[in-house]
Amino acid sequence: MNPGEILLDDHLLLRVLLDDEPIEMRAPGTRIWTTGLWYHRLCRALANPTVTGVFSRSLGSADPTLGAKAARAVTELPATIGLVSLRELAWPMAQMLDEGVRLNLMSLEALAAAERLGAEICLASDDENPQLLVAANLRGVPTRLISWSPSG
Repeated sequence: MNPGEILLDDHLLLRVLLDDEPIEMRAPGTRIWTTGLWYHRLCRALANPTVTGVFSRSLGSADPTLGAKAARAVTELPATIGLVSLRELAWPMAQMLDEGVRLNLMSLEALAAAERLGAEICLASDDENPQLLVAANLRGVPTRLISWSPSG
């Protein structure tokens, strides 16, 4: 593992984009990455008011200014946040399936991205994914569950 790389799920990515990053999530200088499907799920949740879940619960009671800030932050993803392309991951994902890894597409992409980057997978505790955690452990990919209390 490269201690300077972490791969964030969509829940933690939103916290970073809203300047509400959990203090213990990373050391200074640690590079943040996410996957295309996690990024898509975050965009979908913010773009579609009928999508329900953790995002809508955390933003639904927020004032409209916070909702607008969240939408801007997501649609203008900063260059400081890396986004791994399926161009780089499609083949490793196919190989994992051939090796017997059984995960949904989103988790498979995350595991392949973490391996490619040498990154730790960080999941919000609200988004705990036992299948991904087990598969990552079996492949020697470090993982961490992170919880936070929104400061806003």
